[in-house]
Amino acid sequence: MLNKKKFGEQLDYWPHQTYNWGRWDNDRGTLNLADKAATARGMASIQSHDVLTLGSVMRGDDVLNETEYDCDFVHDLLRAGKYDFGPSDEPVFEAGDRFSIAIHGMVNAHIDALCHVGHHGLSFNGIPFEDVVTLEKGVRKFDVIDLGSLVTRAWFIDVPEMRGLKSLEPGDPVTAADLMHFAGKVEPGDAVVIRTGRFAAKVVLPGEDGSLDDHGNWCGLHVDCIDVLADWDVTTIATDGPGDNFPSTTPHCSVPIHVLTEVYLGLPLIHHLDLEQLSGKMASREDKSFLFMAAPLQIKGGTGSPLSPLAVI
Repeated sequence: MLNKKKFGEQLDYWPHQTYNWGRWDNDRGTLNLADKAATARGMASIQSHDVLTLGSVMRGDDVLNETEYDCDFVHDLLRAGKYDFGPSDEPVFEAGDRFSIAIHGMVNAHIDALCHVGHHGLSFNGIPFEDVVTLEKGVRKFDVIDLGSLVTRAWFIDVPEMRGLKSLEPGDPVTAADLMHFAGKVEPGDAVVIRTGRFAAKVVLPGEDGSLDDHGNWCGLHVDCIDVLADWDVTTIATDGPGDNFPSTTPHCSVPIHVLTEVYLGLPLIHHLDLEQLSGKMASREDKSFLFMAAPLQIKGGTGSPLSPLAVI
């Protein structure tokens, strides 16, 4: 159960309180915590000035291909050759392409808008989900543009490295005990970037031997982690997986991390980053903080956006 804070009200069902509802007078949720002081902390954490791209390579999604989705990622080269829009004798050549992506899949890096998830028919701040988004009227509140950009200090929590492993076994959750190594370091407005090693492990897909969930087996956060991260007032949680652990770590909900963060905390999740290079760079560094920058695409009515955050270490 979440710890009671002054912002929420009591509920007679899990999670038993509304937590950050009513805390802010805008639609940015916990990104309100990433103020100038948080940005300054991030800039002060830079040591080597190495710049790393954390977005994973865009590719098709093995899990989505097994569902009713028409496509998850398509890339087409539209033209390549002589530039058609200048003088015929001008020696200019040009290429152009197009891509489409189904946001919220199990592979490509993206950020969730707060309209992405509802619970008991409600969205963040207790607004009816049908007033936030419907197929007929689209997204009317909490779209990805509302989030704005994020530049803050982040803490790199390399769970396999702390456990002496190359990667976690798919389906093995990150626990609250793993996070407590950073107790007293994380300040309100900081981000946490959590590696499970999913790009160093074999994915267990639905229907395969040992699969325990319709999504397959994936490493994410144990539900008890939310108590810790909520008390720390982090602005976002970025992982190299789906955020939620599959199978779920609580009987109350199949996707408790999404529900607790996006519906009750107003915290946008960032998914499927490639953290392997960052892991190598940070392994020998005692201070695990760095500057984290993320800017969603400006998609009006978007429930999320592709993302390729930067780490400056």
